[in-house]
Amino acid sequence: MKKILIASLLGSAVLGASAAQAAPATTPAATMTPASEPAAMIYGNDGLVTPSAYPFFIKSTLYATADVIKQLDIDGLMISWDQKTKTYTYTRGDNVVKVMADSNIAWVNGKEVKLQGSPTFKRGVLRVPVGIIVRGVGESIKWDKANETLWVGDSIK
Repeated sequence: MKKILIASLLGSAVLGASAAQAAPATTPAATMTPASEPAAMIYGNDGLVTPSAYPFFIKSTLYATADVIKQLDIDGLMISWDQKTKTYTYTRGDNVVKVMADSNIAWVNGKEVKLQGSPTFKRGVLRVPVGIIVRGVGESIKWDKANETLWVGDSIK
């Protein structure tokens, strides 16, 4: 019985250490929301968005998986990915926003914009700054701090 208990405790310790090593740290823990719950709810033109992983904040900027932008269902938005440069380009009419992995610079309509953090790959998925992209392509956006909810386009209340 003691051997089983000891083996169980050792296994838990090893799993805990493995999980801690597997989670890459992109920002200091003090600026990140715990992974156990989303930092915010996000509503797009078709209602509640279900990202492939929880959104989180870097300073006051909401970052979410790149699939969130697509789920916002912004009319006329075209999204392209350049694997070589690790850059997403969001185009809507004359508006163009470019964000590159691991760069704290975004390009909005040809102008350089400094970000509070860098779009970062986490568990194989790029996390992008939602607000700069949505505003950059000319869509309306509203942050409800009391309810920790981001409203985009037709969803704005």
